[in-house]
Amino acid sequence: MTRQPTNSPMSRHRIGLYILLSLLSAIFLFPFYWLAISAFKTQPQIFATPPVWLPFPPVWDNFTDIWRETRIFRAFINSVVTAGGHCILALFLCSLAGYAFAKFPLAPGNRPLFVFVLGTMMIPVAVTLIPVFVIMMKMSLVNTYWSLIIPGAASAFGIFWMRQYIRAHVPDDLMHAARIDGCSEFGIYWRVVLPIAKPALAALGIMLMISAWNNLMWAFLMLRTEAMQTLPILIYLMQGETRTPFGMLMAGGLLATLPLIVVFILFQRHFISGITTGAIKA
Repeated sequence: MTRQPTNSPMSRHRIGLYILLSLLSAIFLFPFYWLAISAFKTQPQIFATPPVWLPFPPVWDNFTDIWRETRIFRAFINSVVTAGGHCILALFLCSLAGYAFAKFPLAPGNRPLFVFVLGTMMIPVAVTLIPVFVIMMKMSLVNTYWSLIIPGAASAFGIFWMRQYIRAHVPDDLMHAARIDGCSEFGIYWRVVLPIAKPALAALGIMLMISAWNNLMWAFLMLRTEAMQTLPILIYLMQGETRTPFGMLMAGGLLATLPLIVVFILFQRHFISGITTGAIKA
């Protein structure tokens, strides 16, 4: 096996690519680094010139203040319930619809209905705010968890994502074998399709979780009482007209970001697999 010279064009190209990717990674990670260190600074240190790159000793007052002066634990529970519930419901509905669109192409109206579902992606979210709000109000779901869990659960993107993955990776022969063994269609979906589609489910679940966790505008419209506030609302309301506790804001932002990082770390293998194994293959 011949070793490629380090001064070859291919090696120089690879080194340049690594340098570029390292710079881009540093640029993308810097805001998270600044958020993390600012959570342990005093207010003067946050705006100090030159900036304080590593506060020593770290200040924990921002965390104790936000715990004492706000209902952050309640907001955290609300965010977990609403984001987790929305994610689970959306994964179930999108995977079920994706399975139907992918494996029943001869069903009446399959193609026109799928085109219609994709067409809804072109509708701006702002156009649907008032109609969905009226529906939630008529159903007496305003200021409840369901007002954040139900809307958008059957998203066009999620259905398209699961349909493409199931169509490309679930063998028809395996489904025929399950039918011969007496398995129902829902049983095939639950016992055959879902285990194979785990990478796509993980990738879609992470995207849904991030979107639902950071939901501010819709949550602000739906939730009316302090006891129902989610983390984005609580952090947003910390900003005062005359005084803003930036240290508490940074601490709240750090606490709100950590769960998403943990979720991504736990499911990153499935997420990368779902992204790279043809989830958008036609």
